[in-house]
Amino acid sequence: MKTVMLIPALMVIWITGHGQPAAGTNNSGTVRYEEKMKLEIKLEGESAQYSDMLPKERTERTVLYFSPDESLYHSDNEKPATDAIEQETGGTMIHYQVYQDDDKVYRNLKENKRIEQREFMSRQFLIESDAGKADWKLTGDQKTILGLPCQEGMREEDGKKIRAWFTPAIPVSSGPRNWGNLPGLILAVDINDGERVITATSVEFSKVDKSLLGKPREGKKVTEEQYKKIVDEKMKEMGGEGGGGGQHIVIKIQR
Repeated sequence: MKTVMLIPALMVIWITGHGQPAAGTNNSGTVRYEEKMKLEIKLEGESAQYSDMLPKERTERTVLYFSPDESLYHSDNEKPATDAIEQETGGTMIHYQVYQDDDKVYRNLKENKRIEQREFMSRQFLIESDAGKADWKLTGDQKTILGLPCQEGMREEDGKKIRAWFTPAIPVSSGPRNWGNLPGLILAVDINDGERVITATSVEFSKVDKSLLGKPREGKKVTEEQYKKIVDEKMKEMGGEGGGGGQHIVIKIQR
C-alpha cells in the first residue's frame, strides 16, 4: 500500500515543477515584444485627398533584458527600421517616411534611476531621471500571457489612458519603454484603447550577460523638456509630425 501511494505523489511533484520556472531562476532573462501603433495622419487642404495612400499601422519588434538589479530595453532589429514610400499620382509626388530611431531605456532597479538614450535625425541625446513612484491603480482584472498569470494596472500619462499587464511570477519591476514600478514584470501595454499596443511574444529565463545590460552613454545630456522642444522645432521646420516613442514621421507633397 505504501508503494502504490508513493507513485502519484511523485507525479504531482514532477508536473508542478515542469510548469513553472524553478525558484530563483525567474528574475533574470529576455522578453521580446511586438509593438503595433495606429497611424492617424490627417492632411489638410488640398493635400487631404492623399490621406488614403498613407499606411494606417506600423509594427516594430523590441527586446528587454532584465536581472534583479537592472534592465535594458531597445529595438530588436540589427538596424532600426525606416519605412519609406514614394508614390506619384496626377503629377503629384508623395514622399512618406518614418524614422525608427534606436532608442534605449536603462533602469537601475536598486536606485530607481532611469537613463534614456534617444536618437533623433542622427543626433544622440541622453536623458537621466528618477524612475518615479508607483502611481498605478490595480483593477483586480487578471489574464494569462505566455502561460504566466498577469494582473492589470492602470494610470493616466500625458492625458492618455495606460493599461499594463504585469506578472508577479517575474519579480522584476520593469517593462517596455518607460513603464515599470509594478510588483512584477510588464508583459503587455495598451495605450488609449488600442492606439498603441505592446505585447510580449516570448519570455526566456536565463542569466543575462552584463554586456547586454550596459548603461547608454552616447549623446548630449538634456532634460525631457529640452528634448521635446528640439524635436518639435525640427519637425515643424521639416513640415512633419512627431510620432513619439522613437518614431518620427515626415511627409512631403510636391506638385
